Amino acid sequence: MKLTMNFSISDDDTRRYTDSSDLRTFYQQFGLCGLEVMPLMPDETHILESDMITGVHACCITDWMDLNQEMLLEHYRKDLDYAKAVHAEYVVFHITQVSYAESLTYVMHHSNEEVVDAAAAFINRLLDGTDYDFYFLMENLWWPGLTFEDPAITSRLLEQVHYPKKGLMLDTGHFMNTNTDLQTPDDAVVYLNQMLDVHEDLIPMIKGIHLNQSLSGAYVKDYQKHMLTPSADPGELATQAFLHIFHIDLHQPFVANGVRELVQRMDPLYVTLECISRDRKEHARLLRQGVNALQNS
Repeated sequence: MKLTMNFSISDDDTRRYTDSSDLRTFYQQFGLCGLEVMPLMPDETHILESDMITGVHACCITDWMDLNQEMLLEHYRKDLDYAKAVHAEYVVFHITQVSYAESLTYVMHHSNEEVVDAAAAFINRLLDGTDYDFYFLMENLWWPGLTFEDPAITSRLLEQVHYPKKGLMLDTGHFMNTNTDLQTPDDAVVYLNQMLDVHEDLIPMIKGIHLNQSLSGAYVKDYQKHMLTPSADPGELATQAFLHIFHIDLHQPFVANGVRELVQRMDPLYVTLECISRDRKEHARLLRQGVNALQNS
């Protein structure tokens, strides 16, 4: 199992480190072997070296089903070609469809089945006939698509994708977001194990885990009592949606009894400690908590 941290090619992340050596020293102090990189922009700082990059997280578009397919193919091929160039072992791809307005109103226009069918068809267009050799790991969210709530939906997705090195990336925090009744990390461990119970036959397909915690049910329940009206201004609408989603998807360290055993049950190839942090010092604190939970729970 390879343990990594998330890293985006953006000013917010790259400015935290003086050079490649500084970045490498930072993640190695926690026993991590490398990075899962989201290539939001070209690496003009040249802070990344190829051997640092274990995985690449595609820059995913959540409201995509009505967009031009050729544009989408070009968008994602840039990320896949980057992953090939840096010899990444896997790529992460979100399986979801939600617009800004849907995320604010909770009125969804597509079913899980419709989304996974459309995603599988698109993935086949993206990957059929290519010579990529990385794992293509499909990640869950809590909006329509792959949520891990129903093994029939998970199987439906996997069965339709042609790519031989396909698999699943379980985001533990995203799965917690499907249950607003969860109150404690211990509740989350139980909920995740219940999901694995019904996904028992599919556990070998879980090649990676985004290990994090998101217990935002109280916020969601309160929000749904007085939901925002989506703005007619596109910029304001985006701001509304992003602020709302940041309150839902917390990406905190998953610290609870049973976290280590939960990970061992899945026996993944890759675990990414996926945290949201404001600066290097906070990121170090969050990573230490996440590593300790894996070692001591």
